[in-house]
Amino acid sequence: MPASQHDMTPLPDLLWRDTGLHRLMLSALLSRLKNQLLLENSATQTLDAWCRQQKLASAPAIRAVRVNSDTPAPPCPPELAEHLQLTSQNASETLRYRHVRLICGALTLSHAENWYRPDRLTKEMNTALETTETPFGLVTTPLGFSRRTLAEQDLWDPLPDITAGMTIPDGNNCQLHLPRFLFRHQAILKRHDAAPFSAVIETYTSDLLRFTPPHIA
Repeated sequence: MPASQHDMTPLPDLLWRDTGLHRLMLSALLSRLKNQLLLENSATQTLDAWCRQQKLASAPAIRAVRVNSDTPAPPCPPELAEHLQLTSQNASETLRYRHVRLICGALTLSHAENWYRPDRLTKEMNTALETTETPFGLVTTPLGFSRRTLAEQDLWDPLPDITAGMTIPDGNNCQLHLPRFLFRHQAILKRHDAAPFSAVIETYTSDLLRFTPPHIA
């Protein structure tokens, strides 16, 4: 039976307020997370550490839940496909597509679209990607892969454009409504022998910020 509205626990992001201080906190938190994602080879490991640090779940662990769609898999964007060293005349036949939500507890931290070359993975890896909820980065860890971010896109900024001479507003102290998506990364993964095997588009959600704001005395 679905829970009634009165049975629902208030989400922690209700505690973020529209104040200059909270907007500064959010800006600093997002900058820290984005920098960590750029520094690490595995986005999954970065999200796992974030989930634990911010206590987003009682038993924090990242799992990949496949997003099923009735529509055909979209082609890999040309700006990403060119990095995968495809030689087939029909590049779509040499790639597999996996779209998952990376989840911690009940929270969706990101949507990850992945176009990967099965010929550059082991049989066991391909089976795991097709049949389990194990995140891509964990399945392919034995490859000793590296990650190169090709593009970054901010979808929301908690602060005004202070470079244009604006000051940080005091705000109205009401609940700060966060957008669904915060930022997006596009990246290429390469094996330890420098052979590219995966192109990813990751869109990160405001569930990353569903925790009680730090207390400032």
